[in-house]
Amino acid sequence: MIKFFRRIRYDLIEKNKTGKPAWPVGRYFKYAIGEIVLVVIGIVIALQINNSNELRKEKDQEAIILSDIKEDFIATRLNFLETIKNQERAILSSRDLIDAIESQDYSIHPDIIREYIRKGAFSHHQAVAITGSYNAIIGSGKTSILNNKELLKALANFSSQYQAGFEDETKSDNLLNLMMTTSKDFFSPLSDDGLRRSVALKKRYSLQEKEIAVKSLYDNESFLAYLLQRTRWENERAKHQKDLLKFLNKVLYQFNFSELTPEKEVYSRYIGHYTNKDVEPIKISYADESLYVTGWDGAKSELVQLNNSLFYAINWNQTLDFSGVDSTNIVLTQFIDKDPIEWEKDEN
Repeated sequence: MIKFFRRIRYDLIEKNKTGKPAWPVGRYFKYAIGEIVLVVIGIVIALQINNSNELRKEKDQEAIILSDIKEDFIATRLNFLETIKNQERAILSSRDLIDAIESQDYSIHPDIIREYIRKGAFSHHQAVAITGSYNAIIGSGKTSILNNKELLKALANFSSQYQAGFEDETKSDNLLNLMMTTSKDFFSPLSDDGLRRSVALKKRYSLQEKEIAVKSLYDNESFLAYLLQRTRWENERAKHQKDLLKFLNKVLYQFNFSELTPEKEVYSRYIGHYTNKDVEPIKISYADESLYVTGWDGAKSELVQLNNSLFYAINWNQTLDFSGVDSTNIVLTQFIDKDPIEWEKDEN
């Protein structure tokens, strides 16, 4: 393009159409000025093309990063949902074991007691996040590539909460170790059959041996004390896992994830009072960018969204399901160990 302009200018000078200079040197002066102008134009055009290419590269890179982050957080969400479900089952099994020990209930078959131990007392479920894509962009210092500032804020909040971890995690782990130490008198007969088969152990315990082990368990006050404390901390860990899910959801809201209803729509759809003739009313409210459920003698819990109509109460092992025939008017609440209760929205 510069050669094209230069050819035109040269022809004009040769044909004396640029004006007659007062001195011969004037012609060459104009020629030099023209050369400078053409170089400047060339530089400007080159910079514009270069900037355009850089912007295109940045947009392509941003699209790849966003796709990787979305993929990682969808996978993390599935991990969290499975972990929370397993954690709640573990808490329930631990509670059943505590009830059996405290009531000295010998009518429960030893194999069921064994399952309470395996799925509850000696279980451990940790919510593991997949953060490779986010860590990579932080490590490269290229966060400026992402134009969505709300997404960056949500990512930073989730990362800080996840990296901080659960402050009492070590207490739960220490209690698990103590429980294992005090279980030596009953654990072998009540150990997991699958585990024994996997390591090719030949010993098979009789029902009588298992019953003796159950009595030893029931008489072990130290084990019960540790189990009670650990179940408490496992409840706290479950709350922490649900809290992490809340921060994770805020990341996926930025991607318009199909399984999560935008927060503003959720708030307007579900808030209100709900009644059941046999139970005291509950209230769904909104504050500080979160939904809350209030009821049961004024107890209150923040809600975290599992999908478009299903929520966890963070402080309780309970779900709230709005997927009834008319999801704006009916909510089904259920604790993990109780029958569901149906509530109808009070329109008055």
